[in-house]
Amino acid sequence: MIPKRGKKVGSTLPKRDVNVIFNRRAAMLSIVGGGVMGAIMFRLGQLQASDLFSREYTNAADENRFDTRIIAPPRGIIYDRFGTILAQTSKDYQVSVIQDDAEDLEGVVARVGAILGRDAEWVRRALIKVRGESKYEQAPLAQGLTWEEFNAVNVRLPELRGIVADSADVRAYPFDVVFAHPVGYVQKPTQRDVDTALASGPEGQSRAVYLRNPHVRLGKAGVEASMEQTLHGEAGWRKVVVNAFGREMGEDPDERKDPTRGSGVVLTLDGDLQRTAMQSFGDQAGACVVMDIYTGDLLVMASAPTFDPNLFVNGIGSAAFALLNNDEKKPLFNKAIAGAYPPGSTFKTMVGIAAKQAGVEDDWHVNCPGYFPFGGRNFHCWKRGGHGAVNLHRAMRESCDVYFYQAALRAGPERIAAVAHEFGFGMAHDVSLPHVEDGLVPDPDWWFANRHERWTAGLTVNYGIGQGALLVTPLQLCCMVARVANNGKAVRPRLVLEAPGSTNPGQPPTMEGISPEHLAAIRQGMFGVCNEGGGTAMRAGNMIQCVRRPDGVIVDAAGADPTWPKIQIAGKTGTSQARVITAAERARGVIRDADLPWRLRDNALFVSFGPWDNPRYACAVVIEHGGHINPEFDASPIAARVLRQTFLRDPARRAAARLAALDAGAGREA
Repeated sequence: MIPKRGKKVGSTLPKRDVNVIFNRRAAMLSIVGGGVMGAIMFRLGQLQASDLFSREYTNAADENRFDTRIIAPPRGIIYDRFGTILAQTSKDYQVSVIQDDAEDLEGVVARVGAILGRDAEWVRRALIKVRGESKYEQAPLAQGLTWEEFNAVNVRLPELRGIVADSADVRAYPFDVVFAHPVGYVQKPTQRDVDTALASGPEGQSRAVYLRNPHVRLGKAGVEASMEQTLHGEAGWRKVVVNAFGREMGEDPDERKDPTRGSGVVLTLDGDLQRTAMQSFGDQAGACVVMDIYTGDLLVMASAPTFDPNLFVNGIGSAAFALLNNDEKKPLFNKAIAGAYPPGSTFKTMVGIAAKQAGVEDDWHVNCPGYFPFGGRNFHCWKRGGHGAVNLHRAMRESCDVYFYQAALRAGPERIAAVAHEFGFGMAHDVSLPHVEDGLVPDPDWWFANRHERWTAGLTVNYGIGQGALLVTPLQLCCMVARVANNGKAVRPRLVLEAPGSTNPGQPPTMEGISPEHLAAIRQGMFGVCNEGGGTAMRAGNMIQCVRRPDGVIVDAAGADPTWPKIQIAGKTGTSQARVITAAERARGVIRDADLPWRLRDNALFVSFGPWDNPRYACAVVIEHGGHINPEFDASPIAARVLRQTFLRDPARRAAARLAALDAGAGREA
């Protein structure tokens, strides 16, 4: 049997035909490949030509290799009127960590905490904060270190892998607590600031990036906040080389723009007088304002108790902030401009002018038996036995309530309110600060619109002694007494003496409808308060202890020629109740404020001006819940101490510093 032959495997085409087919396919692939390469080369050429003019792709490539880092600008310097620095940029010692360099992040942060004397809670919070930052950039651990703390870390750097100790420019307040309220403070931008920037429009994104820079600070209170645009300055930038992880590997020295310092601001404050006022309060709460009665310059704006603004620059701890925020004496609150109080008997100056306008005669007398029966009840005088027969002068001098109850009824609430508005009450004075309170001067129209009741005569009686719904600020009180002292010039207070765009206020206009004769009668009564028997502030008058030399300079009376005329002041005391005294309490006799909780004690007030023979300065002092033993004596000694120093320094006679010269000097030092 013949076996079958196996099936032939492979092409049955001749060899020549196979080669032809292969060559055709190879040629086709070559043509396609050449076309693709040609298209690629054409596109590359097109891109090169396009980039030659637009630099679009070169810039995009650089962005992958370079990064732009923001340089926060130094803020402008804040000065007092004579050039003393109140806020400046100084070196801040800091410790940071680069996570990628730290072999044991938890361990090295704990060691830094131990060196600095921080507890385990600080270490825990620091780790949470650091882990939210880039691994390849410095993440701050501690800022605001003392030189001793900084040096303690610095000498151990070889054993602290990943830790960096360096310094940065930061805001500093050299006088700590003294100027905290008028100057204010800066803080790191909050998330609310970033969100506000993002919602502001197309430019908000870059603004938000800027606000996230760890060295940027924004004004959050006082002049720092209200003049943020002036003080902040213009940011600079530098171009750095980064690796694929975004870590800085070097800097391009040709690609850098230095920041521009913010403009300086000169305030009207006198640093020495501000310190005197702050020290005079001791542990009491209140405010003191001193003002030039012709220019409106605020020489003192003190609010007590106070706080250290340096605590806020790098972020105040929650415990420290809670201690300030929960203090019943409100150290964070600028009482000079935002504290609103019933003016008490200091408002009798306004009632006296309104009564004179209503036709009250110079010899008009009332009898004060210690109370005034009206409307089925007795309105009491502070003096239980009464003052007897009193006219305007004696009523001012001895602060007789019964006289002013009846004077208010003769003047009427509308007239009293109109006079109060003329003297600066019921308005927020523009002193280049945020949160200025406008107070409240009620009248029958306001009462009906807001209380939905008709005004009653009993309300007018209370108006006469500055009680009821009436609210004023220490700034307004000082403005009022300044206008009384300068014989009716509508001077306006100001805190900024010089800054870019600021202008000189010029001569204040004369107040309309205010008679010089009426003002003279009020001033005479205020003179009696401090210098005549029975005056409620004779103690303050006796504390001035200054005399005027023949050349006009005021000097200390100690050791001076006894024939030189002594310096005198005029003033008006006031006490405003923080609670209603019941009939039962009044029947039991004198109510001791010392036996009451602090918040229920009366407020003590005093307004004054001087020197009497040639007035130049006005002063207002409020002591919150200061109470009283002898009525209305508590605030006047503080005013007397401050006015005495004001007379001796006499800042109106000295030339103020000029911003151009101050900023030029700051630029040379930088």
